[in-house]
Amino acid sequence: MELLTPINLAHWIRGDGSLQNKSLHLSVYAFTIEEVNLLIKVLEHKFGLHCYIHNLSSIGDIPRIYVWQISMDKLRFQVDSYNIPSMKYKIQK
Repeated sequence: MELLTPINLAHWIRGDGSLQNKSLHLSVYAFTIEEVNLLIKVLEHKFGLHCYIHNLSSIGDIPRIYVWQISMDKLRFQVDSYNIPSMKYKIQK
């Protein structure tokens, strides 16, 4: 849990995040379901974000983490100072 910091989360979003209807998808394709559930617990407990697993059933139930729109202001507050201007679109309002 202590390994995921706001700066790590900002890097993760820059590399594997995508804005989806004012919410965020985080790609976790290389992780097992157990690892994805652990990541969700960390995001919920450490960062106070509301998340769930969203499967891309069109390509074989590959998981992504979906961060709900209601958590986006909290997410922006925690990672914005670590973000670079060209990547702010991934978590914009």
